Amino acid sequence: MKKNICVLGNSHVGALKRAWDLMTEWHQEYNLVFFTARSNGLGGLILIDNKLVPKTDRLKRTITYTSGGKSEIDIVEYDLFLIYGLQMEVFFVEPGKFFSSAVIKQTVLDSVKGTTSWKIMEMIRSVTNKKIYVGHNPLPIQKKGDDRSYPPESYLSGINLMNDEVYDKCNAELIAQPADTIVNGCFTERELSKGSKRLPVGDAMDEEAHPDHDIRHMNEEFGKKWLSCFLSRD
Repeated sequence: MKKNICVLGNSHVGALKRAWDLMTEWHQEYNLVFFTARSNGLGGLILIDNKLVPKTDRLKRTITYTSGGKSEIDIVEYDLFLIYGLQMEVFFVEPGKFFSSAVIKQTVLDSVKGTTSWKIMEMIRSVTNKKIYVGHNPLPIQKKGDDRSYPPESYLSGINLMNDEVYDKCNAELIAQPADTIVNGCFTERELSKGSKRLPVGDAMDEEAHPDHDIRHMNEEFGKKWLSCFLSRD
């Protein structure tokens, strides 16, 4: 029997969706259903009974398009959940800097609990205790002149800290970006952004290329790497 995975997110899911369209035949044990909207569109979901329901006709049209025909999200239909992007940024633990545990804990909580990602996770968790995975916005591409560099443990320590302080307590897990996509400890490899396109939602901007100066959106090669790592966890 296939495992049903509900994927919720914003424009960053475009890389994952395009990758999945190319990977499906090699992962026939999974059924991924994508409920996505550009920007913060999924902030317009509300919980009614056991379903996430769009508040506006526009959002209803969008998720119906991206999911392949489903106008609302029936939480009990899915075996696990992936919430990707939606304002979630990773927390770096910088080497050589000391902050009290109370300050660190509050900073982590503040960085998580004001996001649409967290809002959606809370609604899902109020209905089911099935596992929820969270993916943060992709690390940006390094701009010219930005010479920042972090040891790998700064990123991974941040992931672990967010899990320890927040996600472990609600049977959820923040997932690290694949190590082979990261350069200088805090950026995504530049080649994994080239040729990225807008998330298709059924309008005139579908498949439009992101501008050359975009450093946040990734291509399907990034999506393949990310999804391969994600599915290997199961």
